[in-house]
Amino acid sequence: MTVLIPMRFPALLALVATTTVSFGAEDGAQVYNTLCVACHGPDGKGLNGLPPLVGSDWPKGPAERTIKIVLHGMTGPVEVAGKAYNIVMPPQGAVLSDEKIAAALTYVRKNFAGNAGAVTTELVKSVRAATATRTTPWTAEELLKDHPFPPPKTALRNLVGTMYKGEWKEMPDFSKLKPAQIEDENTGIISPAQASLKDAFAMVWTAQFQAPEDGKYTFVFDCDDYGALYVNGERVAEIKGIGPVGERRKEVSVLLKKGAVPFRLEYVEVAGHEIIQLSYKGPKDKEFKWLSDTKGTVAKAKRAPIPVEAKDGYTASYRNFIGGTTSRAIGFGFSNATNLTYSADNCAVELLWTGKFMDGAQHWVDRGQGNAPPAGDGVVKVSDGMVVAGPSAPSGAIISYQVNKDGGKGASFKVVNEPAEFKGYQLDKNGNPTFKVAGEGFTLTDAWTPADMRGSAGLARKIVAAGDKPVTIVLSRGLAVQANAGAFEVGPRLVVRAISGVAPAAAGSDLVLTLKPGESAVLGYSFR
Repeated sequence: MTVLIPMRFPALLALVATTTVSFGAEDGAQVYNTLCVACHGPDGKGLNGLPPLVGSDWPKGPAERTIKIVLHGMTGPVEVAGKAYNIVMPPQGAVLSDEKIAAALTYVRKNFAGNAGAVTTELVKSVRAATATRTTPWTAEELLKDHPFPPPKTALRNLVGTMYKGEWKEMPDFSKLKPAQIEDENTGIISPAQASLKDAFAMVWTAQFQAPEDGKYTFVFDCDDYGALYVNGERVAEIKGIGPVGERRKEVSVLLKKGAVPFRLEYVEVAGHEIIQLSYKGPKDKEFKWLSDTKGTVAKAKRAPIPVEAKDGYTASYRNFIGGTTSRAIGFGFSNATNLTYSADNCAVELLWTGKFMDGAQHWVDRGQGNAPPAGDGVVKVSDGMVVAGPSAPSGAIISYQVNKDGGKGASFKVVNEPAEFKGYQLDKNGNPTFKVAGEGFTLTDAWTPADMRGSAGLARKIVAAGDKPVTIVLSRGLAVQANAGAFEVGPRLVVRAISGVAPAAAGSDLVLTLKPGESAVLGYSFR
């Protein structure tokens, strides 16, 4: 949802309260539209391919599930509204009160989850107490084990499973066999586990397949061992012999009329694994839908690019891992084809580039992982490491949320000493970000907007300092800095110009800006 993660103890506790937005306990809309809208969108449908709330089972059902996510975060693969994602959602429990969490989740459940019911402050408090020792984000598997979704409805109605005991070397004539077990399978899901046996059994499932409209329906069928699929009284696919899934998969299309269609699946398990994989796609379906509890892979075309870009003047954002910066970074693609990434770890804009923003295909298709590089041209690595420094070392430690970098699973909290810490960001009506940073005796706001810079596309940056101590910001590090006609040429293609307020200064191969309390600087960024 948001990136308000780290928290300082004890010296900045009072300061944090002055640098974060205040909400009424009952104003869930304001909490959501300030902290959650950047990822989930104002309409709950998600922005730039990030997980939606509308159409998702996650905000429905037991409120404890979503309370745990907000308190402690969530990481790893997850399926939302039928689509696979691989996410890292930071925890919010350290910065959001029980009242704010209850208000935000009540707003989400009412507006995006079919009026699923209010979340009380008392429930949030009890879940917080029960999970107080939790130090890592939840996984989808953990959450669904404790708070499972209700069984989804499938296209199979009145599904009945009939089990037979015995050993066969070919598909038997089931009309001549005596059933050992007959059960209604109200979930509409086909599973060999319904036989309660490991080897030497057979099953037959019968049902009515609900075709929502006339047209072509494509079925993909595979199993270990024997199997046969019948649709509308016709055998459309058969798996012969003993063998694993994968190499014998059948894909077949049939024309169906709208309404209930007779369905039958026959299966024989000899020994080894008990697996059935069955999916279908209707005339208007974009993805295959599964009728079996085991989900295999459906052949897909080569991964096509998914451009992430500003739309209708609204700045695009990208919250997955981005190459060339830290794991807790977020990218923004502006309406004038200028782009940046901001590292929450280092309180810094670390990458600037022009042209295309990001290609979401790596992370949004087939649970892709790794770091996606910027999609545009001439990426400038502006800095590496913490760029904000106060006049002295902080007296309080920062508790920082960090993804493990040593190959271990999950993430953890770690006490570190840093001169500044990230306090989140806000978006204006056009999606342009203002980042917030706090240190010992100072706070900063750092706002970025697209702008025309002497006839070329650029960015305007406004930095404002508050508090009672001065602060220094490294605008670029380790790049050649050359003063030229009232501006600074930084590296091979970046130009930084003071527009108003305090001007930056060159310090060797760095470009730095020092602000006293109450001072500000407006800078213009353009590209050569």
